[in-house]
Amino acid sequence: MKKKFNVYNDFLKQIKGEVPDRVPVAIWNTRSSIGLPKSAKKLRDYYDNIDIKLEAQLQPLKLFDDTLIMPGVWPDYGVILEASAFGCKIVFSDKYPPHALHFMKEVTEVNKLNVINPKKDGLMPKALQEYKYMLKKIPLEYLKNIGYLDGCALTTGPLEVSAMILGYENFYLGFYEHPNLVKKLLEIVTEGICKWLKELRSISGELKLLTVIEHLPGQISREHFEEFAFPFIKQIFDEFKTPIKLYHNEDNITHVADYIGDLGANIFHFGSIGSLSITEFKNKVDKNIILMGNIAPLEVLLEGNTKDVEKACLQLIEEGKPNLLLSSGGGLAPGTPQENVRVMVNYARNTKI
Repeated sequence: MKKKFNVYNDFLKQIKGEVPDRVPVAIWNTRSSIGLPKSAKKLRDYYDNIDIKLEAQLQPLKLFDDTLIMPGVWPDYGVILEASAFGCKIVFSDKYPPHALHFMKEVTEVNKLNVINPKKDGLMPKALQEYKYMLKKIPLEYLKNIGYLDGCALTTGPLEVSAMILGYENFYLGFYEHPNLVKKLLEIVTEGICKWLKELRSISGELKLLTVIEHLPGQISREHFEEFAFPFIKQIFDEFKTPIKLYHNEDNITHVADYIGDLGANIFHFGSIGSLSITEFKNKVDKNIILMGNIAPLEVLLEGNTKDVEKACLQLIEEGKPNLLLSSGGGLAPGTPQENVRVMVNYARNTKI
């Protein structure tokens, strides 16, 4: 009988700095990227019904052999969970992911902001209960074949959470007008994020895969990245020694690519690299970090045909191996043909290094 999920062994070789036998492949599966289960009538059901959420997160493992799922199994509320704990009002929709409304009018109000309590604040108590439930319900065969599934944790990064609290315009203006207060806000938010992740760790017993989603570095200058982004993202990764660490940002951050290797992550899930080739981008980032990506979610996986997917996989693998984890360059768009995803998975499975 054919043994499934050898991809995990190849993945572990990469993490250890070894050359894998084949190119590992992962499906970035957030908010039911592969499609909602039949029991769901609308996207809102994914956020309201824990069984639908769990089924949607495990669906890629049922559909595709020899693939990883990332960020894994976790209480997915998009990017708003941390913001809800800090006091942001959350708006849910039947068709779209939830979004947060900022509540601070000026950064001077940061002195009123307290560090969160994950057991009491916002949606976090509900998410903690969901996490306990999901960990108990993961099928044993998946736990045996993908060793990190019972210890996945994800957080939205400190800049993104701070911008939701303050409002993006005021957050960016604060870089110039009140830099010290912005840093204080980031310090409080970062401390809260670490408390949240430690609460998840207390449930799972061990964090095995830690993902930080932080898109804002693609929207700020190199100087502002050095001052307001790098130290706080790094603080989160440094706080947790044992898990495999993944930094997700599909925006074009080529202007700060040389900092990525120093953040403390093992994996960088990337998307746009502007005019750079994969080889040039790889050299800018860090030869030791695993690059995860970057098959275009729209132009190739959504709108392209199977030959387009094969062509993109060939070019990416040839330039990116052996330190490439093949995946989409960001989240899959709703309606992405499963056949295109299958071609990406099969291409990696059949490609030896």
